[in-house]
Amino acid sequence: MLAASFLGPLHPAGDTLAVFRPFWAGAMALSALAAGLSGARRLGAVALILALGASAPMILGAMRGGEAPARVDLTLYSKNLLASLADPAPLVADILESGADVVLLQEVSDTNAAILDLLRETYPHQHLCRFSSWSGIAVLSRWPGEAVQCSPMRGMAAMQVASPSGPVWAASIHLSWPWPYGQGAAVDSIAPLLEPMRGRVVIGGDFNMVPWGYAVRALGAAAGAQRIGPIRASIRVMGLGWPIDHVLTSGQGSTEIRPGLGSDHAGVVARIGF
Repeated sequence: MLAASFLGPLHPAGDTLAVFRPFWAGAMALSALAAGLSGARRLGAVALILALGASAPMILGAMRGGEAPARVDLTLYSKNLLASLADPAPLVADILESGADVVLLQEVSDTNAAILDLLRETYPHQHLCRFSSWSGIAVLSRWPGEAVQCSPMRGMAAMQVASPSGPVWAASIHLSWPWPYGQGAAVDSIAPLLEPMRGRVVIGGDFNMVPWGYAVRALGAAAGAQRIGPIRASIRVMGLGWPIDHVLTSGQGSTEIRPGLGSDHAGVVARIGF
């Protein structure tokens, strides 16, 4: 299972297994210790090395701090609102307090769409891709928008904004769950749209995938962007924290986790320099 969790580039099922890679690595480490204690020391040593090698990127990612840019060109706030969010006022206050220049929203729904009007005074330039009554994806900016795009299937809303330091593409992402659901197809449809955005780009949202999964890396590679910030849980499911909300950029930056404020997802604030 541990080896299969690296096969996301070959089949989306690999990314489903990648979600549980820490558990596969832990199981292999325990098996390695058991093998060593039973006398199969060479086999145990090989298994332990493989388990540690698979775990190293996750451990280092969790330990690393954000690389604060020498100059902040753009402050970003990304948030999965939760489609059933009834009172967006606390979230609006947190967004305004963050000083964000660009806001990326997911699960903009008929229930919570009032948040767009509540933020319109500060972020008058708004682009909403409404894929269904519960799954709209939006980009909001205090700076003028120069171009906009929606993915053909649910997954991305993008707007090129005229920042004081030059044009920047901002893409809000909301992927489906991994295989057997439609995440792989969504990645295949979004990646070609990101390729022309290479240059100054920020991508953020609910990827429904851990940072070591192929889906996150594939979208970053398409746009010439890399994930920034430490690995931190952004949602809790069955009592466990999962890091599935990310920010990627072609620049450098640091991130911080914001409270849920009525959503099941934490917000992510990124400060980015190009």
